Amino acid sequence: MVATPQETLRVRSLADQAIAAALDSDWQRAADLNKQILDASPDDVEGRNRYGRALLELGRLEEARAAYQETLKAYPHDPIGLRQVARISALIEDKHKPDMTRSKTQTRLFIEDLGKTGILRLVNPAPMNVLARYSPGTEASLREQEGLLAVHARDGALLGFLEPKVGRRLLELIQAGNEYVLALITNDQTNPRVAIREVVQSPENAHRISFPGHHRPVETKERAYIKGTFFRYGEEELEEEEEETAEEEVTPDAAVAEGDEILEERLPVDADADDEEDDEDE
Repeated sequence: MVATPQETLRVRSLADQAIAAALDSDWQRAADLNKQILDASPDDVEGRNRYGRALLELGRLEEARAAYQETLKAYPHDPIGLRQVARISALIEDKHKPDMTRSKTQTRLFIEDLGKTGILRLVNPAPMNVLARYSPGTEASLREQEGLLAVHARDGALLGFLEPKVGRRLLELIQAGNEYVLALITNDQTNPRVAIREVVQSPENAHRISFPGHHRPVETKERAYIKGTFFRYGEEELEEEEEETAEEEVTPDAAVAEGDEILEERLPVDADADDEEDDEDE
């Protein structure tokens, strides 16, 4: 049956409210709103994936798995459904519930701004049964451990380490007064990544850039590099973007407000030349 214009508008309004509830970590409201969407439009795949995410955050694992399995019945290769079913199965097998995402999503964390933000891979990551407890968007913290920077979840669990070269640089900046916020971007054990953003720069570090090679000339606009699916479901597609598409610029307000897919930019972490060049400028 074809939906009437009024029904379509109602579903869109409910979807906007459901996304806002998820961004505020109001998971019960997000579940209720997405359930209303599915009652009105059972074939709404995005609504079902959002519903699964909300149930997962609430610890209702069997219900969440059933929601994603319904998605996979219609779209067997849906990447969100496949990843989340695998994650939920790991949680159930390990007899753990996920660590509920309680903080509001910090959209500013995911905007590249003159070398202040980087997406970094974790080395020596935690096992899958540990990473599965934490949703993308979960805040984390940095701790020094034997000269390296370890990434820990809010409850203290070790998620992995920053690559040594990057970790040493950030550790020096932190010891000199810089402050950073970070969040988990992907909880895939084969490719876990975090977004780290400089929020305080000490006077001592005034001429040092946190992420050499990640900055552009002053006239370049800020660019968002996390896809819209991250804000909708806490999931990010990892497929390579076409080179031409990767050069498009997206303003932060439009990207987040519209919920459209936001471009991801691969930010290099092994920029020896940039390190040397920046250090010479200090």
